[in-house]
Amino acid sequence: MAVCGDDLIGLRDRVLISVGFDTLCRRGELAALSAEDLEPNHFGSLAILVRRAKNDPDGTGRIAHLAKPTVAEVERWLGASGITRGPLIRPVYRGHAIPRFMEPVAVSRILKKLAVRAGLEPSEVARVSGHSLRVGAAQQLTMNGVQLLPIMRAGGWRSVNIVARYIENVDVNVWG
Repeated sequence: MAVCGDDLIGLRDRVLISVGFDTLCRRGELAALSAEDLEPNHFGSLAILVRRAKNDPDGTGRIAHLAKPTVAEVERWLGASGITRGPLIRPVYRGHAIPRFMEPVAVSRILKKLAVRAGLEPSEVARVSGHSLRVGAAQQLTMNGVQLLPIMRAGGWRSVNIVARYIENVDVNVWG
């Protein structure tokens, strides 16, 4: 996030990272979020409806909660872009947020661009993907001591095996 600029593209990129991490969204889910689906939640923050997912073909959806620092990023982005409805994360062209949904592949491109800007080695940049925020968030929740079932609920997983693959390389001190 430190390598994101303060212009409209930088504000959009900060929201993409923050919201992607907090919601554990896949790149397609992240690109499909809508501004009107933001709602105050009982944590004194905001929640957003993730309408569809790969493992939710009927579109039942799930509610994802945003941390207060993410809410601040979202508010800065919405204020600067003038967005009140429609796609939350949008392409920016000539200093304006375009009123259309971003292509999911753009999420990967943006994350790779930021990884290069952050000085990651080319081999590390090559491993960055649109799934990196989802994987990283699951790993961070595990390191923070969050149990498997709340992680599954937060990320919309239905299979313990899938989550286990995401967090298999996390070094957890079970002895405190």
